[in-house]
Amino acid sequence: MNSLKKIFISIKSQVDQVANDFENHEALAEAAIQDLQTLGSKTRLHLHRVSKMSTHYQKQLEQQQKQAQLWSERALKAKNEDEDEQKALQCIKRLRQTQQQITLLEQQYEESCKQESKIRDDLNRISEQLQVLKNKKEILAARQNRADLQESLNSKSTNPALEVNNIFERWEGSVVSSEFEAPDCDFDSDPLAQEFEHEEDELALKMILDELEKQNQQPENTAKDKK
Repeated sequence: MNSLKKIFISIKSQVDQVANDFENHEALAEAAIQDLQTLGSKTRLHLHRVSKMSTHYQKQLEQQQKQAQLWSERALKAKNEDEDEQKALQCIKRLRQTQQQITLLEQQYEESCKQESKIRDDLNRISEQLQVLKNKKEILAARQNRADLQESLNSKSTNPALEVNNIFERWEGSVVSSEFEAPDCDFDSDPLAQEFEHEEDELALKMILDELEKQNQQPENTAKDKK
């Protein structure tokens, strides 16, 4: 059993590693953020509808409360001033119906306000989570870019700095090769200067020859003196 468990863990780790190699984490994170933004948009739309409903219930409630006050005043007037009990009872009947409607509207308004409060909380949580995810995405993307840069600089095959240096080295080698292959240019082409240089060189040669003759004559003179 332990052997099977080890094999399963090993295979799972290999699968996770392969999946991790093929995943574009930044793209997946961006897709998740967009999904959350879509959810936020839908929640905001739902909040607008519920808020509009709450406003509608509140207006109806205010109208029914005015009606209740009006039927109450009419009932008292019919009872006291007109002395029409039947009319007063009809007013009381309308008052009771209005109060029932007020009770129903109060329940609907309260429930609508609760839903509105919950949706606002949900929207706030979505906004906070979106901000956290965006910040985390930017930080991780910056760290990933730096890690990729370090890996590229440490790799001999993909290091752009090394590649640039290789380009300059090849360029320098080409320039040096061209310099050696190019014929030397004679920049000193003044005929008069060349003539003087030729005469000076010939004079120097003659002086060397005269010196050799003197050195050769000295042993002969020495031999004659001895005789």
